[in-house]
Amino acid sequence: MTTPVAFAKESEMDRIPLAIVGAGGMGGRHLRALGALYESGMANVELMAVCDLREDNAKHLADSAQQVLGSRPQVFTSMEQMKTQCPDIQAVDITTDSGSHHLVAEMAFDLGYHVLCEKPLSLTIRGCNRVIDAWKRSGKVLSVGEQERRDPICRLNKAVLDAGAIGAPYAFLLGSASGGSDIVIWPWRHYKNIGGIFVDAGVHVVDQMMYYLGEIEEVFAVAKVWESKRYRGERIGVGDFYEHWYDEVPDEIDADAEDMVVSTLKFANGAIGQWTSFYAAHGEPLRYGMIYGSKGSMQPAKQRRGEPLTVTIDGVGAVTGDEVLTLVPDFHLDELSARLFGADRLGSYTTPFEDADRFLVALEYYELGQCIAGGTEPEVNAYVGRKDLAVCNAALESSVLGRPVTVAEIENEETAEYEASINTHWKI
Repeated sequence: MTTPVAFAKESEMDRIPLAIVGAGGMGGRHLRALGALYESGMANVELMAVCDLREDNAKHLADSAQQVLGSRPQVFTSMEQMKTQCPDIQAVDITTDSGSHHLVAEMAFDLGYHVLCEKPLSLTIRGCNRVIDAWKRSGKVLSVGEQERRDPICRLNKAVLDAGAIGAPYAFLLGSASGGSDIVIWPWRHYKNIGGIFVDAGVHVVDQMMYYLGEIEEVFAVAKVWESKRYRGERIGVGDFYEHWYDEVPDEIDADAEDMVVSTLKFANGAIGQWTSFYAAHGEPLRYGMIYGSKGSMQPAKQRRGEPLTVTIDGVGAVTGDEVLTLVPDFHLDELSARLFGADRLGSYTTPFEDADRFLVALEYYELGQCIAGGTEPEVNAYVGRKDLAVCNAALESSVLGRPVTVAEIENEETAEYEASINTHWKI
């Protein structure tokens, strides 16, 4: 089902010069997103440089940019050097490892850059607050990379809930189990002080839960490390983003980040959530999700898959696919989403995972350019990013303390036993 939309001409747009800081797998992933934005005809940002402490990584990403974008960005090994030698750059996209985000973002603001920072903003609230202080001093734009909510089916999911199709929300049940003893994505995602997998992936999950049902106020959880030894599998990472570095991954690592967290959540609107995150599951993998309300239920969107929603309404039955659009007659995607995914009203899509992935990050880039040009606020700002982290760390703190923990306690640093070793490691 398609509604015509009026597209702007690319020639009418000024491109904001930016740099990617962090030229590993995530940097390459974001480069592909820039390629998608360029191809859309709506590019409002332009890659001018790549920066990484490892010059070989920066050169590899620059070579890839030549192929993807048609021009080779300059290569730097420090942001200070980049600022001096390429002064026209206005913004940086931070795609370093999670543990260093706060350091790089703080430095970027002090150098006068606008910032798009991959999630999480930091591993601790204190780190987030340091970034927020630097952002406020700078007067620049700060956008946190939570792209999954931008998926067309997630947007539809939100619209259906807001329209009251399943009534007042009662419960959100969500969980996944996989991983076994393999290294998941990359070794540092198994190191608590650098970016454990529960936090690194969990902030995405939390962001979607709160996007749909509003703020989470309290968490009661149990966390555990089941696999203290992790082993390199046949493949590393998501898609082929990290394959270039496969030989650098050790055959075996010692893991100290939690690989199982089972949480009960209290939402501000009264709904209750149950969230299981299990990255040490052997045997058959499992993924489930359901939102229950006073008039029905719906399976939440699986971002980047394009699968249709199923909404089951009391007295009506199951509504799925394009029929879901009849529940929200005023629902329309934004112009760029419509151009990337092919229509402004979608009940499902067949776009391959890798393309959907780059499209969602392209939307983040585009929004960054809009915010810089127009002085507007990004959808996922510093406070949303901090709240996403606070919910994850409330779960981990709850497991340490053996009691429910409010998100406010974490955000106000009233209790931070779990975060203490991380703050010490990074000297925050």
